[in-house]
Amino acid sequence: MADPDVHRHESHGNHPMSIIAFALLLIGGAFSALWLITLADLPDNKTMNITYGVLALGCLVFATMVFSYLTRHLHHSPVMPDNTKTEIDRYLAKVR
Repeated sequence: MADPDVHRHESHGNHPMSIIAFALLLIGGAFSALWLITLADLPDNKTMNITYGVLALGCLVFATMVFSYLTRHLHHSPVMPDNTKTEIDRYLAKVR
């Protein structure tokens, strides 16, 4: 008999929040590049430098928080689908 407490679903293995966290990583990388560019013009663009640095750090920290939450609390790998032997056998038994 199936355990009602175990929530299984058929999907591609990606959680929607991992897609948002990935987008935040890309945005954080873009802000880091802008932060690095404004370092060359530091005395004149001090406020923009600080703004880009804070935005880059914020995006990267928030993406890390989402990834760690998915891994620890939801037991869902944010980057790899569930490819354990049990899950593969269950999927093949259902599909065949």
